[in-house]
Amino acid sequence: MIYFNQMITITDRVKTWVTEHPFHATFMADGLINASALARLIQPDIANQMGEAVTVEAITLALNRYGKDSHSATLVDFDRYIGEVSVQSGLSIMTIPQVDLNSDEFFRAIMELQKQQEYTIYTRGIWHTALIGKKEVISTLSQSFPGTITSHDIVGITVKLKPGHLPVPGVCAYVLQKLAHRNINLQEVTSSHNELTVFIHRIDTNKALECLV
Repeated sequence: MIYFNQMITITDRVKTWVTEHPFHATFMADGLINASALARLIQPDIANQMGEAVTVEAITLALNRYGKDSHSATLVDFDRYIGEVSVQSGLSIMTIPQVDLNSDEFFRAIMELQKQQEYTIYTRGIWHTALIGKKEVISTLSQSFPGTITSHDIVGITVKLKPGHLPVPGVCAYVLQKLAHRNINLQEVTSSHNELTVFIHRIDTNKALECLV
Protein backbone atom coordinates (compact mmCIF):
# COMPACT_ATOMS: atom_id res chain seq x y z
CA MET A 1 0.00 0.00 0.00
CA ILE A 2 1.35 3.46 -0.91
CA TYR A 3 0.72 6.49 1.32
CA PHE A 4 0.92 10.02 -0.05
CA ASN A 5 1.95 12.78 2.35
CA GLN A 6 -0.18 15.85 2.10
CA MET A 7 1.81 18.60 0.42
CA ILE A 8 2.49 21.55 2.71
CA THR A 9 2.37 24.75 0.67
CA ILE A 10 4.01 28.10 1.29
CA THR A 11 0.56 29.49 2.05
CA ASP A 12 0.11 26.86 4.77
CA ARG A 13 3.47 27.74 6.33
CA VAL A 14 2.75 31.46 6.19
CA LYS A 15 -0.70 31.00 7.72
CA THR A 16 0.80 28.96 10.56
CA TRP A 17 3.50 31.59 11.15
CA VAL A 18 1.00 34.44 11.31
CA THR A 19 -1.28 32.43 13.61
CA GLU A 20 1.65 31.92 15.98
CA HIS A 21 2.53 35.63 15.80
CA PRO A 22 -0.89 37.34 16.07
CA PHE A 23 0.53 40.84 16.56
CA HIS A 24 1.80 40.86 12.99
CA ALA A 25 -1.66 40.08 11.62
CA THR A 26 -3.03 42.98 13.66
CA PHE A 27 -0.25 45.29 12.47
CA MET A 28 -1.04 44.35 8.86
CA ALA A 29 -4.72 45.07 9.42
CA ASP A 30 -3.82 48.42 11.01
CA GLY A 31 -1.46 49.32 8.17
CA LEU A 32 1.58 49.47 10.47
CA ILE A 33 3.48 46.94 8.35
CA ASN A 34 2.93 45.94 4.73
CA ALA A 35 3.02 42.44 3.31
CA SER A 36 6.35 42.83 1.50
CA ALA A 37 8.11 44.14 4.62
CA LEU A 38 6.73 41.28 6.69
CA ALA A 39 7.70 38.80 3.94
CA ARG A 40 11.32 39.92 4.13
CA LEU A 41 11.21 39.56 7.90
CA ILE A 42 9.88 36.01 7.95
CA GLN A 43 11.58 34.66 4.82
CA PRO A 44 14.36 32.81 6.75
CA ASP A 45 11.78 31.06 8.97
CA ILE A 46 9.56 30.02 6.06
CA ALA A 47 12.51 28.80 3.97
CA ASN A 48 13.82 26.79 6.93
CA GLN A 49 10.41 25.17 7.48
CA MET A 50 10.00 24.40 3.79
CA GLY A 51 13.53 23.02 3.53
CA GLU A 52 14.12 24.93 0.32
CA ALA A 53 14.62 28.43 -1.03
CA VAL A 54 11.50 30.58 -0.93
CA THR A 55 11.26 33.98 -2.59
CA VAL A 56 10.01 37.12 -0.88
CA GLU A 57 7.48 37.51 -3.69
CA ALA A 58 5.96 34.10 -2.97
CA ILE A 59 5.64 34.88 0.74
CA THR A 60 4.14 38.30 -0.04
CA LEU A 61 1.53 36.65 -2.24
CA ALA A 62 0.70 34.17 0.53
CA LEU A 63 0.38 36.99 3.09
CA ASN A 64 -1.97 38.94 0.82
CA ARG A 65 -4.02 35.80 0.26
CA TYR A 66 -4.16 35.19 4.01
CA GLY A 67 -5.29 38.77 4.60
CA LYS A 68 -8.16 38.40 2.13
CA ASP A 69 -9.25 35.01 3.45
CA SER A 70 -9.12 35.84 7.14
CA HIS A 71 -11.96 37.65 8.86
CA SER A 72 -11.35 40.66 11.08
CA ALA A 73 -13.39 38.96 13.80
CA THR A 74 -10.62 36.43 14.26
CA LEU A 75 -8.14 39.20 15.13
CA VAL A 76 -7.92 40.63 18.63
CA ASP A 77 -8.80 44.33 18.60
CA PHE A 78 -6.08 45.40 21.02
CA ASP A 79 -6.78 49.09 20.41
CA ARG A 80 -10.14 48.80 22.16
CA TYR A 81 -8.23 48.32 25.43
CA ILE A 82 -6.02 51.38 24.96
CA GLY A 83 -7.37 54.42 26.77
CA GLU A 84 -6.13 57.92 27.53
CA VAL A 85 -2.49 58.81 27.05
CA SER A 86 -0.62 61.16 29.38
CA VAL A 87 2.82 62.71 28.84
CA GLN A 88 5.42 63.81 31.39
CA SER A 89 8.41 65.67 29.95
CA GLY A 90 11.69 66.98 31.32
CA LEU A 91 12.55 63.75 33.12
CA SER A 92 15.77 61.93 33.96
CA ILE A 93 16.47 58.38 35.05
CA MET A 94 18.98 57.60 37.80
CA THR A 95 20.07 53.96 37.86
CA ILE A 96 22.12 52.68 40.82
CA PRO A 97 23.77 49.24 41.16
CA GLN A 98 22.40 47.49 44.23
CA VAL A 99 25.91 46.99 45.61
CA ASP A 100 26.39 50.78 45.67
CA LEU A 101 22.98 51.66 47.06
CA ASN A 102 22.71 53.42 50.40
CA SER A 103 19.09 52.56 51.18
CA ASP A 104 18.62 55.12 53.95
CA GLU A 105 19.87 57.99 51.83
CA PHE A 106 17.91 56.78 48.81
CA PHE A 107 14.59 56.62 50.62
CA ARG A 108 15.21 60.02 52.21
CA ALA A 109 15.57 61.33 48.64
CA ILE A 110 12.26 59.75 47.63
CA MET A 111 10.48 61.21 50.67
CA GLU A 112 11.85 64.66 49.82
CA LEU A 113 10.58 64.35 46.25
CA GLN A 114 7.15 63.34 47.49
CA LYS A 115 7.04 66.33 49.84
CA GLN A 116 7.77 68.58 46.86
CA GLN A 117 4.97 66.78 44.95
CA GLU A 118 7.37 66.12 42.11
CA TYR A 119 6.72 63.41 39.52
CA THR A 120 8.46 60.36 40.98
CA ILE A 121 8.70 56.70 40.02
CA TYR A 122 10.88 54.24 41.89
CA THR A 123 11.66 50.69 40.80
CA ARG A 124 13.85 48.19 42.61
CA GLY A 125 15.20 45.28 40.61
CA ILE A 126 17.54 42.45 41.47
CA TRP A 127 20.75 44.13 40.30
CA HIS A 128 19.77 47.80 39.97
CA THR A 129 17.47 50.38 41.50
CA ALA A 130 16.07 53.25 39.42
CA LEU A 131 14.58 56.59 40.34
CA ILE A 132 12.76 58.64 37.70
CA GLY A 133 11.92 62.29 38.22
CA LYS A 134 12.45 65.85 37.05
CA LYS A 135 15.85 66.46 35.48
CA GLU A 136 16.93 69.16 37.93
CA VAL A 137 16.17 66.98 40.94
CA ILE A 138 17.76 63.81 39.56
CA SER A 139 20.92 65.69 38.53
CA THR A 140 21.38 66.83 42.12
CA LEU A 141 20.58 63.46 43.68
CA SER A 142 22.86 61.47 41.37
CA GLN A 143 25.90 63.22 42.83
CA SER A 144 25.27 61.49 46.15
CA PHE A 145 25.28 57.94 44.78
CA PRO A 146 28.47 56.31 43.44
CA GLY A 147 28.20 54.12 40.35
CA THR A 148 25.12 55.99 39.18
CA ILE A 149 24.10 55.93 35.52
CA THR A 150 21.93 58.92 34.60
CA SER A 151 19.88 59.41 31.43
CA HIS A 152 18.51 62.86 30.61
CA ASP A 153 15.98 64.30 28.14
CA ILE A 154 13.49 61.56 28.96
CA VAL A 155 9.73 61.66 28.37
CA GLY A 156 7.28 59.40 30.18
CA ILE A 157 4.20 58.30 28.23
CA THR A 158 1.49 56.63 30.30
CA VAL A 159 -1.19 54.57 28.57
CA LYS A 160 -4.38 53.94 30.53
CA LEU A 161 -5.64 50.40 30.01
CA LYS A 162 -9.42 50.06 29.81
CA PRO A 163 -11.47 47.60 31.90
CA GLY A 164 -11.48 44.09 30.45
CA HIS A 165 -7.84 44.06 29.39
CA LEU A 166 -6.65 41.67 32.10
CA PRO A 167 -8.01 38.40 30.61
CA VAL A 168 -6.69 39.31 27.14
CA PRO A 169 -3.12 38.07 26.54
CA GLY A 170 -0.80 40.51 24.84
CA VAL A 171 -2.34 43.95 25.45
CA CYS A 172 0.79 45.40 27.06
CA ALA A 173 3.00 43.55 24.59
CA TYR A 174 0.96 45.08 21.76
CA VAL A 175 1.78 48.59 22.99
CA LEU A 176 5.49 47.77 23.25
CA GLN A 177 5.57 46.14 19.81
CA LYS A 178 3.89 49.16 18.22
CA LEU A 179 6.70 51.31 19.56
CA ALA A 180 9.33 48.79 18.44
CA HIS A 181 7.96 48.83 14.90
CA ARG A 182 8.54 52.60 14.87
CA ASN A 183 12.17 52.02 15.95
CA ILE A 184 11.55 53.72 19.29
CA ASN A 185 14.03 52.69 21.95
CA LEU A 186 12.60 52.19 25.46
CA GLN A 187 14.73 53.56 28.27
CA GLU A 188 12.49 52.13 31.00
CA VAL A 189 9.05 50.50 31.35
CA THR A 190 6.84 50.47 34.45
CA SER A 191 3.24 49.48 35.09
CA SER A 192 0.62 49.79 37.81
CA HIS A 193 -2.09 47.25 37.00
CA ASN A 194 -4.35 49.40 34.82
CA GLU A 195 -1.73 51.58 33.21
CA LEU A 196 1.55 51.16 31.38
CA THR A 197 4.29 53.79 31.29
CA VAL A 198 7.15 53.82 28.83
CA PHE A 199 10.12 56.15 29.13
CA ILE A 200 11.72 57.22 25.87
CA HIS A 201 14.12 59.87 24.63
CA ARG A 202 12.53 63.24 23.95
CA ILE A 203 13.26 63.09 20.19
CA ASP A 204 10.94 60.06 19.82
CA THR A 205 7.93 61.68 21.50
CA ASN A 206 5.98 62.59 18.35
CA LYS A 207 6.53 59.17 16.75
CA ALA A 208 5.33 57.46 19.94
CA LEU A 209 2.22 59.58 20.24
CA GLU A 210 1.33 59.04 16.58
CA CYS A 211 1.02 55.29 17.09
CA LEU A 212 -0.54 55.38 20.57
CA VAL A 213 -3.11 58.18 20.36
